[in-house]
Amino acid sequence: APAQSAVQYERRVFNKLGIRTKFHGPPTDETDAAWESLYKIGTSWITQEQAALLPNHTDPIAGEEDRSVIVLEVFHQLHCLNNIRHALWPERYGVPKLAPPIIKGDTVLFDHVDHCINIIRESIVCHADITPNVWQWDEDRQVSFPHFDNIHTCRNWDAIMDWAREHQMKHGWDVSIHVGHEQEHR
Repeated sequence: APAQSAVQYERRVFNKLGIRTKFHGPPTDETDAAWESLYKIGTSWITQEQAALLPNHTDPIAGEEDRSVIVLEVFHQLHCLNNIRHALWPERYGVPKLAPPIIKGDTVLFDHVDHCINIIRESIVCHADITPNVWQWDEDRQVSFPHFDNIHTCRNWDAIMDWAREHQMKHGWDVSIHVGHEQEHR
């Protein structure tokens, strides 16, 4: 993966149950800004040499044929999680609408929320965090209760964001221009 050089591992404790972050709660302008800051990097560029190493073809950028375009999947997943968050608050964001079919010849309308749920499911299964969540006696409740503030091995988010900022496409490109060789999706 082109961003592999940015991967650094760290140990991180997740928040305890009941601890609120800037991402929690009913939507506000502040929570919206926090969520969008996670993935608004958008598309990135990589060199043709890096593109040639990918298992799937990615198109060159029209006008910059020495570079190809990618989006780091983490940004797509965060966009999807935010999309699901929006669906939970229709009074603020509206009711999610179905879009025209994505696949040529398909008659099924595109359900963005359903797509996003599946993308996140696939990612969770793919990454399969096996950190044990422990149960501990809670004196107040008089029950054994799960604790989610356990130590996880994570990729350093700031390092990933630094890579993405260094490779961020600062301008749009005309996606309607076909550049380069005829390539099947592999």
